[in-house]
Amino acid sequence: MDQSDILGPSEVMLPGTRVGLFVLVALLTVLCALVLGSALLVRLARRRRGVRKRPVVTVASAIVLVALLVLTWTMRPPPFFVPEFPALPRLFPESAFFYRPVGDLPVHERSDEMIEALGALGLNPAASSQVRDGMVSGKPFNLVDDSTPRRDVDLTFERNSHPGPYPITEPAYIQSMPNYGIDEHYIGIDLERREMWELWHLRRDFGVWRAGSGKLWDLDSLEFGVGGTTASHLPMQPMDFTYEEVASGSVGHVIFAGSPVVSGEHVWPAQASDGPSDDPDAPPMGTWLRLRDDVDLSGLGPQARVIAEAIRDHGVVIGDTGGAFSLAGTPDARWDDTDLGTLRTLDTDDLEVVDPAAIKVSETSMEARQPG
Repeated sequence: MDQSDILGPSEVMLPGTRVGLFVLVALLTVLCALVLGSALLVRLARRRRGVRKRPVVTVASAIVLVALLVLTWTMRPPPFFVPEFPALPRLFPESAFFYRPVGDLPVHERSDEMIEALGALGLNPAASSQVRDGMVSGKPFNLVDDSTPRRDVDLTFERNSHPGPYPITEPAYIQSMPNYGIDEHYIGIDLERREMWELWHLRRDFGVWRAGSGKLWDLDSLEFGVGGTTASHLPMQPMDFTYEEVASGSVGHVIFAGSPVVSGEHVWPAQASDGPSDDPDAPPMGTWLRLRDDVDLSGLGPQARVIAEAIRDHGVVIGDTGGAFSLAGTPDARWDDTDLGTLRTLDTDDLEVVDPAAIKVSETSMEARQPG
């Protein structure tokens, strides 16, 4: 399996200077068109009054406008469509907490307080099949191998990042494509070498690759290691639901969640937190929740129902902050966005917090004790 198994556009504009320059040139084109229009109106008014002047401004504006139109055309983004992503095998060992059912876990003693602090936030599916406001919702992944170009990446948080070089595909499918604006996570999965590469806020500025942070995961290990590309330092893709999983009828793992209400504390499995809330009852980063058994799922669409059943059976773990209580998924052209949207009829009041203390093997490990 390689990048060609992802059915997506052959070229994608990358975040960075190319996007910024295109926007700048487009704005200058509009400004120049306005100047030319104003110059033509002024010239017309002078003509009516019998005033004759050389059309210096008009001619100059027209020449610049033509040049800018040509430049805008040559810099225009390539055609974009939402890719279709193939099914992936389970990436980590079976004893990872991602795959552990939560039906036997006890309700946390502070569940009621934490649920109340969340304030009945709607469950927002962060995956879609369409571009809205210049972005497609969800975190895409890329399939890398030994032939994938290795890139040196300038990292802002170098101390807590893998130094690289990083395998970056061509095209590279990056979060919030095609116009970008949210996180710009890049995920590269090497199934042969059993490695997963992550970069946060990836961009290319004047030919130089830059990112906020980067991480290399050994897919045969359950140790967290140092750093990460999310606020919790948890890996992303193993907890993102995909179209292929939902189409099979089962999402057999916990789902990564973002929440606007998170404290600055963290609990296992999270390794860190950037939570902004000072509410003493706000859930810490790493809080594990599940859908209550008494919640009615009859109003959900077929795709949404499979995801809701995963939240009931495996739960969600708060792994990041965000503007909504978002459930992380992979974008895909085959999603029914209206169906996924029925998840918003559920909210955090339909959840309960579980206590995973009994299944934690080590604070620094993703391993979880299994049922029985």
